[in-house]
Amino acid sequence: IATIEGTARKRANDPNLAIDLSEAHLFYCIAGAQGRNCGNGWWVPPSLTAAQNPGIVDEACFPYTAGDQACKLCTDWQNRVAKITSWHEITAVTDMKNWLSTNGPLAACYTVYSDFFQYKSGIYRHVSGDVRGGHCVSCVGYNDTQQYWIMKNSWGAAWGEQGFFRIGYGQCGIDARMWAVDAIEDTRWYNAVKIRGLWTIDEVRNAWVFVSGFGWKKISNENDAIFCVMLTQLAMAKAADRPVNIRVEKGAIKEAYVL
Repeated sequence: IATIEGTARKRANDPNLAIDLSEAHLFYCIAGAQGRNCGNGWWVPPSLTAAQNPGIVDEACFPYTAGDQACKLCTDWQNRVAKITSWHEITAVTDMKNWLSTNGPLAACYTVYSDFFQYKSGIYRHVSGDVRGGHCVSCVGYNDTQQYWIMKNSWGAAWGEQGFFRIGYGQCGIDARMWAVDAIEDTRWYNAVKIRGLWTIDEVRNAWVFVSGFGWKKISNENDAIFCVMLTQLAMAKAADRPVNIRVEKGAIKEAYVL
């Protein structure tokens, strides 16, 4: 989930992009249906395939609570899924670094030894202790000078370096392979959002609106009448500072309702 969210922010060139997807949906619902739980875990490829279809709902639809939970999605969950278009595996360290530098974070997994649980700060390198299992995190950067990867963990901001940790190159299988999200398919409902900007040009049906927290969205131009109605509604909503519900399909606004 962190890798998907980070990729969306990188593609939008907006570190504050309002995307918060449901870890509970991914694990308690989709993985749970495959017999996975907190005792046996899951793996990256099937989780990314699930992010393609059926996709992942927003956090508010099914908030995360630690420990195995029953799947309890909100009633309109089908209208709230975000999907990725595709993903791929990377096995060359040079390609991992290039992806991080240009496209966003990567999912990564490694073998956990008992000495990892003593990590507080600095660059982790396995010294002693037995194997305790495996763990997956989101790789967000690297440092060639000191030879380490920067990882975002899921154990809260009080752990490690404010929720992050550094791990040396080649340690514990961390860079044997990583997984990249190619793109996010922007197809879902955005509810009770504000329109903060409007852009048009002297071309046939070419207009965009800036959706607060989500950036610029093109108004679908497939139909003259619908295009004009939506443009009028969204312009009125902006002028009156009224919230709207919009349905976005592949990045373009297909429906709009002023609240």
